[in-house]
Amino acid sequence: MTIQISVLLWTVICFLLLVAILHNLLFKPVLRTLDKRRERLDNAAAKKAEYACMEAEYAAELDKHRAQRLTRQQKELKTEMEKLRADHRALLKAANETRLRKVDQYSVKAEADCEKLLTRLSEQADELAVSFAKSLTK
Repeated sequence: MTIQISVLLWTVICFLLLVAILHNLLFKPVLRTLDKRRERLDNAAAKKAEYACMEAEYAAELDKHRAQRLTRQQKELKTEMEKLRADHRALLKAANETRLRKVDQYSVKAEADCEKLLTRLSEQADELAVSFAKSLTK
């Protein structure tokens, strides 16, 4: 087996020419496409991280607003409750005063009725005593 320099030289030249053609026509576009894809993925990951940060900020702001609204509603409810309690106390006081007035009225009326009854009883007792005395003297 002998090595022919001319065949070896042509083989090397053809191989290098094929590598140069493949490099320009195949490897560069494939590598460019892979670089673009990697860049898009990196951009997407950066945007995803940015959106996650924004979402966390919005969630914190939303929680803050909810807490403020809850606090405001609690204050409003507390104010309303105090108003209702004051109204309730006023109604109870008015009802007690009305009840006391009626009790006083009934007491006065009962005393007057008692006095009338005592007067009538006294008159009847006097009449009975007179009639008893008349019946004893007959």
